[in-house]
Amino acid sequence: MNRADYLAFPAIVGTTGQYNNLRKMWDGQHYKYHMDRMQKTKQMVDNKAPSTYLHCHLKMKKIQMEQERLMELERDNRLLVSRIARTMGTKGGLDNWNKYQPKPSVSADLRNRELVKISLENQAILKKINMTKSVYDHKTWLDDYKVTRGYVNRLLKYPEQPIPPKQHKMLNLV
Repeated sequence: MNRADYLAFPAIVGTTGQYNNLRKMWDGQHYKYHMDRMQKTKQMVDNKAPSTYLHCHLKMKKIQMEQERLMELERDNRLLVSRIARTMGTKGGLDNWNKYQPKPSVSADLRNRELVKISLENQAILKKINMTKSVYDHKTWLDDYKVTRGYVNRLLKYPEQPIPPKQHKMLNLV
């Protein structure tokens, strides 16, 4: 604190004489008044922790979702206990009977007739296929292949090595 803050008449140049005592008395009173005011002042800086709000700490939606999850678990547990109790109370037997009876279809007869017709046509086509003689002859193809390989071997600078008969069977060349 600066001394000039509480002086009644701050002197630029010190004075002597009769006014000096009077000035000291006024300065003392003014200093006392100043110190009393300083004691009574309130803090201007708020050092307290910020106020907390309940909705920031208590997440109601989370609590609600947790309660719903627990209720669902309890319901599932009750259902499971009832099923186990029902199973334990019976002598045991087959309980997977299918009691579903399909409704008669309006077009079921028509579909069956068409299915029979298609199957007969397929059998006739299969019979025709089995009766025809194949135009493909693998033996002539093999002979043509051997002739062609002979032509190629005559044109090559380094002819291919002949394939041993054991590999002929593996390559289906016989």
